[in-house]
Amino acid sequence: MTGRRPARKRAGSGKGLLLVVALVLAAGIIKYADAPLAVAAREKAAAALSGLPGADRILAVFGGDDTVQDVSEVFGAQPDGQEKEPDYAVSSGGADDILGREKTLFPDTVDQTVYPMEFEHVLPAEGTLTSDFGSRLSPTTGQPGFHYGLDIAAEEGVRIGAFADGTVREIGESSYGNYLIVDHDDGFSTLYAHCSSISAKVGDSVSCGEEIARVGQTGNATGPHLHLELWKDGAALDPSDYLTEL
Repeated sequence: MTGRRPARKRAGSGKGLLLVVALVLAAGIIKYADAPLAVAAREKAAAALSGLPGADRILAVFGGDDTVQDVSEVFGAQPDGQEKEPDYAVSSGGADDILGREKTLFPDTVDQTVYPMEFEHVLPAEGTLTSDFGSRLSPTTGQPGFHYGLDIAAEEGVRIGAFADGTVREIGESSYGNYLIVDHDDGFSTLYAHCSSISAKVGDSVSCGEEIARVGQTGNATGPHLHLELWKDGAALDPSDYLTEL
């Protein structure tokens, strides 16, 4: 597919998002102000913004629904303070993964502009979208954070193709497991993480859709999947704005 759209700003959600955050947190403060769970409950409010399963129940907790008596009824009581591991394939893909990177400074800022993409590009791997770009609770720490890419669950060993023509800039291993970065035209770059194996090499010129790696679950992951990030000029973009197949 090719993306030949005029540059546009994503429909304004900044003020609306702030209003939602304020309302949810205010409800949590009112209901839990005198309870030991107050701090934890307010942190869990972030899940209502993340699009994770159970959002309606979470809103019920913070809205004062008498049918939901405890935060643990929504999130589950965890033994010894441990976070429950999700039963779907995701990765942290957030601020915790930015720390300690020895080479490329992966973006920790977001650009909501949807830029025209004047070259052919494709979905790198066939699978099921399990986590969107944006605010959510980290599946590995349970803390509110920001997910800088998409998680696409697939069977171990499924081929990963290059998003577009480009040059392999970097191959490495980190909390993202085995990963590679490909630079494309017009300042765009893509990151492919948690690979079981990587067939491309640094400096290789790759074609759109050409196999560069295989799906895996290396690094901080709860199952086999591709963690895909799309960057432009040092900022993270939402890949779903450019992949209509999702």
